[in-house]
Amino acid sequence: MLIELSADQQAWVTLARDLATEVLAPRAAEVDKTTQYPRESMDALAAAGFYGLRALKKHGGAEADLLTTVLVVEELAKKCPSTAMCFKMHIEAAEMVCRIANPDQVERFVKPITEGKALFTVAGGETSGQTGKDWQPSGAFTAIKADAQGYQLDHIRKSYVTSAAEASHFFFMCKVGEDAPRGATTAMIIERDKIEWQADGEWNGLGMRGNGSTPVQFTGHVPNANRLGDEHEGGKNMGLIMMPVVALTYAAAYLGIGAGAYEIACEEATRQYPSGARRIDNPINKRRMAELGARLEAARSLLHLAAKAGDAGQVTKPIPYIQAKVMASEAAVAVTTELMTMFGGTAFAGRLPFERFFRDARAGMVMGLANDEAYPMLAGMQFPKPR
Repeated sequence: MLIELSADQQAWVTLARDLATEVLAPRAAEVDKTTQYPRESMDALAAAGFYGLRALKKHGGAEADLLTTVLVVEELAKKCPSTAMCFKMHIEAAEMVCRIANPDQVERFVKPITEGKALFTVAGGETSGQTGKDWQPSGAFTAIKADAQGYQLDHIRKSYVTSAAEASHFFFMCKVGEDAPRGATTAMIIERDKIEWQADGEWNGLGMRGNGSTPVQFTGHVPNANRLGDEHEGGKNMGLIMMPVVALTYAAAYLGIGAGAYEIACEEATRQYPSGARRIDNPINKRRMAELGARLEAARSLLHLAAKAGDAGQVTKPIPYIQAKVMASEAAVAVTTELMTMFGGTAFAGRLPFERFFRDARAGMVMGLANDEAYPMLAGMQFPKPR
C-alpha cells in the first residue's frame, strides 16, 4: 500500500481484516457450495458497526470516507466475495438516504442502519423478463401511478436484487407517470414488511453464489414519506451522491477477489515439497507471480487515488471511479485465470480455492456496471459530441 492511512482508517481496515479472517473465511467454501446466504457473516458485520460505515456521526454512524470504505470492502472480498457483495450493495443502497434523509427518514431508516437492524439493498435494473433477455438492464423504467398519499406499484419487476430474500429495505428507482420527462426518475425506499413482494426465480450463479440475487416483483403502495428527495430528481441525485460509492465499491470487491487469490498463491508457491522443490522456483511461475503482483498494485493505486480525490472533492466527472472499476475487475480476471494455469490439476480439481475465486472474478465483467457498458460511458465523457 503506497498511501499512508490515518489511525481511524487503519482501525477500520484492521477490524475488517480480523472479522474476515475469523468469521467470513471459515464459511466461504460452504456458502459457495450450497449457495447459502452468508447470514452469520452479515450479522457479524452488523454487530461490529459496519452497516453504518457511511452514515453521519450525528446519526450514529462512522461517517467513513471513500478510501476507508473501499479498503474495508477489499478486505472482506479477499475472504468471502459473496459476503462482500451483499455488504457492498447495502452500503450502496443506504448511501443516498444517509446523505439526504429528512428528519423523519433519519429516525425510520438511518438510525436502524447504524444500529445494525436494517439491511438495505438495491432493487436494480429492469429487463423484459423474457427467457434469454435478462442479460442487461434496459435503461428504462416502468411508469407507476402517483396519488395524494404516495405511489402505487403494480407487479413492478426488478431483475437484479442482491440479498433479495434477506433485505429489510430496498432502494428503488422508478418513473412516475407516463408523461415524466425523459430521463427523469424518482428514488424511494420500500419497506419489506409493508408491501407485497415475490421472488421471480432462484439464484444459481456461476460465481458469487451466496449473494441471493433474484428478480423481484413489487406490488403495493409506497407513501410519500418514503420518497428520497424531489420527484423526478432521483437520477440526478444518484449521479451526484451514489456514483462514487457504486463504482468504487464494485472496484474494491473485485480487487479483493484478485488479491485474496494472490495471497493464497504467495503462500502455496513458496511451500517447499519433500523433494525440496517449490512452485515459485519455476522461471515461468516466478515471472507470472511478479507480473500479477504488479497488475494488482496498479489497479489498487488507481482505486485508492480515485477514492482520495473523491474525498477531497477533486472529481468533477466520474471518469476515475469508472476507470477504477474496469481496471480492478479485469485485474481480478487476469490474476485468477493465470493462477488456475499455474496451479494446474490441483486448482482444477478444487483442492485449492482458486477455481472459486476464478468464478467469482468473472462476475466483475458483467454484473453491476458491466464493463461493456462502462467503456462507452467513459468514451462519451472523454469525447463528448460537439453541441
